[in-house]
Amino acid sequence: MTAPTWLIARSRAVEPPSGQLLNSAYAVQLTSDASTRDVVVEFADVSTVASNGYAEEVARRFVCDAEPPQSLLVQRSGSVKVVVGPLEPSGDAHAEPKLTETRRARSRGRRTG
Repeated sequence: MTAPTWLIARSRAVEPPSGQLLNSAYAVQLTSDASTRDVVVEFADVSTVASNGYAEEVARRFVCDAEPPQSLLVQRSGSVKVVVGPLEPSGDAHAEPKLTETRRARSRGRRTG
């Protein structure tokens, strides 16, 4: 397993950038050396238990990437869609984002314990 490139510094609730179409959103701040990036995690379904912890869990899947995506959407199905891809390596905020694949937020199986 590759060592994380990014560390989760903190997370906070924010207004959903896409407006009132989505239930809730959280900004997860990632740090790496002297760089800081915010990953916005939006939740599409009101039945999803959205929280800082769940947003961090979703963002954690991208900490080994050279650049994390800028915006993620947890869909009703539980899959995670990259809405706005990562910045180009130059760090230019106006760079064209790269697209990445959809990943699952959580496994569908129920754990019993």
